[in-house]
Amino acid sequence: METTQTENRGLLTRTRASELKDESWNAFSDAPFDFETSVLDLWGDTQKSYYHACTANRFSEQYLKLSEVLEKNIRKLGSCCLTKTVLEQKGTDCSKLSDLSINELVRMVSFHLRKTHAAFEGIYKDNNILGITYLNWEFRWFDLGNRLKATEVKIQDIKDGKINVDSMLKEAETFKGQERTNTNPEPPKSLRANPSALPVQGSMARVLLQVEADENMKAEAIRKERERKLKEAERLERRADRVLGGFSPAKPFGPDKKDLAQIDRVHAQRLREEAEKLPHQDSKPESDPVEADISPEEGIPEEEARRILLEDAVKRNDQEAIKAIPVEETPELHSRWERYVARVEREALHSSAGPTEKTRKALREKRKKKKR
Repeated sequence: METTQTENRGLLTRTRASELKDESWNAFSDAPFDFETSVLDLWGDTQKSYYHACTANRFSEQYLKLSEVLEKNIRKLGSCCLTKTVLEQKGTDCSKLSDLSINELVRMVSFHLRKTHAAFEGIYKDNNILGITYLNWEFRWFDLGNRLKATEVKIQDIKDGKINVDSMLKEAETFKGQERTNTNPEPPKSLRANPSALPVQGSMARVLLQVEADENMKAEAIRKERERKLKEAERLERRADRVLGGFSPAKPFGPDKKDLAQIDRVHAQRLREEAEKLPHQDSKPESDPVEADISPEEGIPEEEARRILLEDAVKRNDQEAIKAIPVEETPELHSRWERYVARVEREALHSSAGPTEKTRKALREKRKKKKR
């Protein structure tokens, strides 16, 4: 019984390699392929490869890989054009292959001959690099184009009756008209097949395994980001608890410590909410390492630096900085501290009264770092 072949489909990217199901051993016919239908498929697949080679960046590895495949395919399709001419001369209808011609193949070659030349010129002029790979490709495309033109000359000789095509016709029509033999859905009993055996060379499964690895890496990054937010929230809450537990009146020019503690709590709650929104994974996070404040400047704890910057912002009535400093992440706080130290150094140079004790401390820490 003839089995019906379903539409050729690919795989969903989230399919796992372990979930790939075995296919029926007779999913496809084993009837000897006929020239017209098979070449039509090859021509269509080559056109897809040609499109992607055309759109790939000329300096990318992807373009060179596609060029390798495309060059071989065009060369083989040139031979198919010759066979098509032989069959048509003997009365065989090959109308489905009307779009396949040496002219079309030469146009493909011409496109990439110019593209590789442009790549060679580009890296030579702009990067002072002699792109030998692209120079080699120029010659490969040039040689292929000449071979195709020679094939076209031979095709014209066939059409003019100058070449005997009988031997060519025998090869094209070998096994023509034979039916398929693998109609039985069960494999032959003589075949001692091991269904669990796996091939050792690369396949689509390798791509899927790479997808799984990428997903695992993404999941690990999400887990670490959630862990970081929760740890930072806990640190802010502990700091707020210490401030509120040992409250002392703020300096006249400084912000109220209760207000700072409340800001810490709000920031901690926001971090917890952001961590909760991140996708949860089955893997459990590793145990928290011992907490250690990261200093935006060596010798100055982060908490102290944040306090100094906040007092400075209040003095300057910088409302934007007053709001940002309590909730700023360590890298941004580090940059702000660098700007602050540079500014107080400039102010100290132009001040007749000399720097304050707090400024002297900041300058001492800056000089210590420079000496190291």
